[in-house]
Amino acid sequence: MGSLWANNIKRFIILVLIQILILKRINIGWTDFNYIHFFIYPLFILLIPLKIQRPFLLIIAFFTGLIIDMFYDSPGLHSSSLVFMAFVRNYILKFLEPRDGYKIDITPTIYNFGFNWFLIYSSILVFLNIFWYFSVEAFSFQYFPDIILKTIFSFIFSEVLIVLYVIILNPK
Repeated sequence: MGSLWANNIKRFIILVLIQILILKRINIGWTDFNYIHFFIYPLFILLIPLKIQRPFLLIIAFFTGLIIDMFYDSPGLHSSSLVFMAFVRNYILKFLEPRDGYKIDITPTIYNFGFNWFLIYSSILVFLNIFWYFSVEAFSFQYFPDIILKTIFSFIFSEVLIVLYVIILNPK
C-alpha cells in the first residue's frame, strides 16, 4: 500500500514537472493556426487506482489542476477540466468494465488491461478533458469551430504523448 502511494506521488511530480517545464513552452503553430496544445497531466488521474473513493479523487483532481493553473496563469481552467474528467471517470470505467469485473486493488494501465482497453479509456477521458478545457476557456458558442479544432488537434497530440509515456515507462 505504501509503495502504491509512493509511486503515485512520484508520477504526480514527474507529470507536473513535464507539463510546466517542457510542454508549456512548446508552441506549435503559426499566426492564425495556434490549435495544438500538449496535455500530459491528465494521465495522473487516469492512472489512479480503481479503489479510490470518488470524493477523494475529485479533491486530488482539483488540487492537481490548481497547481497547473498557477503555472499557466489560467484561473480554474485546468482545475475544472480535471475535476470534470475525474467525475466522469467512474462512468467510463463502468462502461468499459470487463465481463468479469474489476479487481478492487488494480490500477488502470496497459499492463493490467491491455493496450486496446487503455487506448479507449484514455482517449475518451482525455478528449472530454480537453473539450471541457477549451469550452470553458472560450465560454461562448460563437467560438465553437475554434473549440472543436483546438480539441481535435490537442487531443491527437496529447493522446500520442500519453500513450508513448505509458508504453516507454510501463507503469505497473
